[in-house]
Amino acid sequence: MESAVPFDTTVELLVHVFITLAMFCIGMSATLGDMLELLRERTRVTRAIIANSLVPPVVAFAIVALFPLDDAVATVLLLLAFAPGGINAVQFSTKSPGQIATAGELLFLLSAIGLVTAPLAAGWLLPEEAAISIPVDQLAFRVIALVAAPLAIGMWIRAIAPVIAGKLYKPAMLISTLAFIASVLLSLSVRQDALAELGTGTAVAMLGFILILMAVGWVLGGPAPDNRQVLAVTTNLRNVGLVYVLVDECCNDPLFSTAVLAFMAMMVPANLVLTVVTAIMRKRRAE
Repeated sequence: MESAVPFDTTVELLVHVFITLAMFCIGMSATLGDMLELLRERTRVTRAIIANSLVPPVVAFAIVALFPLDDAVATVLLLLAFAPGGINAVQFSTKSPGQIATAGELLFLLSAIGLVTAPLAAGWLLPEEAAISIPVDQLAFRVIALVAAPLAIGMWIRAIAPVIAGKLYKPAMLISTLAFIASVLLSLSVRQDALAELGTGTAVAMLGFILILMAVGWVLGGPAPDNRQVLAVTTNLRNVGLVYVLVDECCNDPLFSTAVLAFMAMMVPANLVLTVVTAIMRKRRAE
């Protein structure tokens, strides 16, 4: 299965290891009942949908109106607004104590929404002359292989052998985290080159989009700081892999894919800062 982004084989492998093991660990930490119970909490689900599906397009349209962006960049930003369910969010959302079930539930819910809304938006936003061929079946298979299958296996192990699941969790999560860090470092030059190509104005617009969505998720996350952290992360980390596939399949202009890579270059540092800051705040509350 090919990666959704144009990195070398080593980075692709590391990304797959990171995502698969992270979902495996979520499965060993939260039962199916836990996740279904969260879906029954209408207020939380409604806030997540508002933060991830209704607010981002409004923010994106406002930024496009305010900043003199290239047409390709503006199109990518709007597509990202319609593409919730970024799988990379699992690396940051699971760092909030007691929120692993929530992280898994949100990833499934938002990925399913994104598989519908992003292709529909692509049919409306992409250039008319583009030969639009959206591989929805490949995208769905990718979600099943990287998200659903390892999650189900983790839940199965937890159900039949909870002691083994407890022993497997820490090493599996450690390997997942190391794979994520390695993939970020090895792909750094590709992302930085894309960001440099687009210029400062585009970087500011993209960073503004990320920070506004982060703030929206934090506010709608409710009174509990840990819930706020999870929704802040899942809201601003858009499904860049899905958007890359859409523009790569449909558009001959390389600026489309460059814009996606530039956005990726800004997502990780912003969420790393959020994770560190919330960890410090959590420590201070405990003192």
